[in-house]
This record gives sequence, structure tokens and C-alpha cells, in this order.
Amino acid sequence: MSSIVFIYVALFITTFTGLLFLITFFENMNKMSNPGIRKYPTVCIVIPAHNEEPSIASTIESAMAIDYPKNKIEIFVVENGESKDRTYAIAKKYRKYGIKVISLKKGGKGHAMNYVLKKTKSEIFITMDADTFADKDVLKKMLGYFNNPDVMAVAPTMKSKTNENLSQKIQNIEYLVGAFLRKVYHFLDSVYVTPGAFTAYRKSFFDKYGGFDTKNITEDIEMTLRIQAKRYKIANAIDASVYTITPKKMNTLFWQRVRWYLGYIESTIQYRKVLFSTKHGYLGTVIAPTAIASIVYMIYLFVILVGEGIKTVIDIFYASISGTNPLLLLQQIKLTPFYFHVSIVSFVAVLAIIVSLLMFFIAKSYSSDKSDYKVGYLGFSLLYIFLFAVWWISAIYYKIFGNELRFGGVVWRNSLVSNFKLAYNK
Repeated sequence: MSSIVFIYVALFITTFTGLLFLITFFENMNKMSNPGIRKYPTVCIVIPAHNEEPSIASTIESAMAIDYPKNKIEIFVVENGESKDRTYAIAKKYRKYGIKVISLKKGGKGHAMNYVLKKTKSEIFITMDADTFADKDVLKKMLGYFNNPDVMAVAPTMKSKTNENLSQKIQNIEYLVGAFLRKVYHFLDSVYVTPGAFTAYRKSFFDKYGGFDTKNITEDIEMTLRIQAKRYKIANAIDASVYTITPKKMNTLFWQRVRWYLGYIESTIQYRKVLFSTKHGYLGTVIAPTAIASIVYMIYLFVILVGEGIKTVIDIFYASISGTNPLLLLQQIKLTPFYFHVSIVSFVAVLAIIVSLLMFFIAKSYSSDKSDYKVGYLGFSLLYIFLFAVWWISAIYYKIFGNELRFGGVVWRNSLVSNFKLAYNK
């Protein structure tokens, strides 16, 4: 009985939020056009880099090619953590083009960006990952949102640079769905995650509230929630496209997501009074709570599906050694979460599929995405629940029991067990 109640609650939340997002989008379609820049602000683009030899040159050239008044833009490349490859040597070649190239012994993206924050006097501060490539018109499509003095950050639409294998194709679909959601969150004043690859910030916010948290492994999430905590706005430019080199190998993708989700867990704990408070509107009452609920439900569904799969394999094995026809067992398979009151569940399932398809095609249309999505969307539909659950289960495990993890020159030792041992030894 409890499982039935759980499933129906999850289905209600899924349907409610999906319809809320679509209604919000269609109500605000007249606000989709880019506001345009009234006055060109000065811009600082900083590219932190640690062991980025394969992509650093292309990223610098992408930044240099952005269509923006040259006297209004400065570009910093900060090699940090003493890279073991030729990142710094390659970056230095661009000094003759006016690029400011710096090498720091201390590692960490947050430290690199804080270093530049102290050096620059530009009005807009942009973080650009060293494996990121931007469309030439990206700034002209993003910076108009700063016409509103309450806007402290503007996020672009992230896309996958290459879609060579199934893993990258799935990630591209994920990014496009995320683009739709981020635009809806913009309309609801509820953006709680901005991509660290090319988000633009109003530098005056840092001057007043401090730089990036160098101890946080996802400094972009922490900064987004800090802006929300101070009651400022975060905008999204869905038509401003930025491309990132997504992981090809599942192992690389796994560790990327473990870092993202660990950082999300820690930032959620830190800003729980923002994410779960009626004082913060839709963010505290709908968006953040349903995001947590969706994580719980996806993990639950994953466990059910894996359990059913293991049970079926065991039954088939015993059937084969006992002389029973295994095909008879396959006819009896019942996936528990979807087996009761078929008419209601089927209706909600079809509705959820339609809603997700609408989200995807809206994002694809408004972001002018031209990638081939068929294989990726099929893979996303069939595999994403399993990948998502594994990433989250692993992140939760490391948050509780992990000892030490290293991410791009930053060492993470913030598990509950590690903190308990540290407190006990004191």
C-alpha cells in the first residue's frame, strides 16, 4: 500500500510540475525575444585552465572571435595548479594578441577566478571553461538582460560540442531539456543552477558579497544560490549558444556527475533556508522541493527495475535447470510501479512523455539547435533513468563515506564520516 501511495504522489508531482512549466512558458512567450543591449558594458572573460592542452588554443580563439567592441573586452587565461602538460606554453603564444596569461601555483577554478576579480575593473565578469566554445553573437544575446539592475547573472544555453557516440548524444538531449527548464525557471525567478562554462555575472555583486567559494567543488552552483539568497534575479538567454566538450567515456562522465551532485548536495545543505522557504517564492515552494522529490523517485524506480530484473534472471536460471520453459516466465513479468490501475497510470505516463517531448522541441527550436537528435533521444528515454540513479546513489555514498576525491587540482574531503573522524580526533 505504501508503495502505491508513493507512486501516485510521484505521478502527481510529475504531472503538476510538467504542466506548470509548459503553462509558464506559453504565458511568457512574448518575453522570449532578446532585450538587446542599451549600452555596451565592459566585459572580462576569464578562462581557468588545468591540464587543458588539447582544447586551450581553440577556446582562446573562440573567445577572441566573439563579436563585441574590442575596446570593451579583456580576456584572461589563468593556468592554475601547475599543469603537467603544455597548457601554459600554448596559452602564452596568445599574449601577442592582447590576451593576459597568468600561471598560479595554487589549483582550483574558484581561486583562479578570484585572482582575476581583484585585477579587473570590467562591469561584467564571465567564467569560460577551457573546453568551451561560444557563438560569435553570444554576448550580444546575453548582456541585454543586464538592462534590469536586479539581474546579477545571465546563463546561456549549453550544448554538446561533439556528438560522436551514444554517451555524448544523450548528454546533448539532457542539455537541451535543461535549457528549456532554465528558461522557465528564469520566468519564475527560480534559477538555482547556472552553467559554469559561460555564465556572465555583474561584477558589483562580487565587490559587495565576496568572490567564489574556493572550498566548494561546484562554485557555480554556490554562487547561483548566493545570488538567490540576496534576493536578486538570474536570467537565461536561451538563444545564446555555448558548446562544451562532453565526456566520451562513461567513466569520465561518471566522475563529472559525482562532482556536480556532491556540490549540489553541499550547496543545498548550505542554502536550505533559500531552497525550502516560502519567502523565496516558486523556488522555495515548488522548484527546489520537487527537484529533490524527482531525485528520490528516480532512485526508487531504479531500485524497483533492477530488483525486478534480478528476480527475472534468477527465475529464468532456476527454470532452465528444472526443465521449465523460460519463455513462460517472461510472460508473467509485472513491473510493480506501473501495474496497478493501468488506465490512470497509462494516462499520466503518456502525458509525461508528451510534456517531455514538448520541452525538448521547444528548447531545440528556440536555441536553433541543428544536431541529429533521434538516436540521442531514444538513448535518453531508455537509459537516462539508470545513469541518473547511479550517479546520485554514488554521490550520496561519497557524501556519507568518501575519504578523498580530487577534481582538477581541488581536493575534496567533506564526507560525513571524514568530518566525524576529524571532530572526534580533536
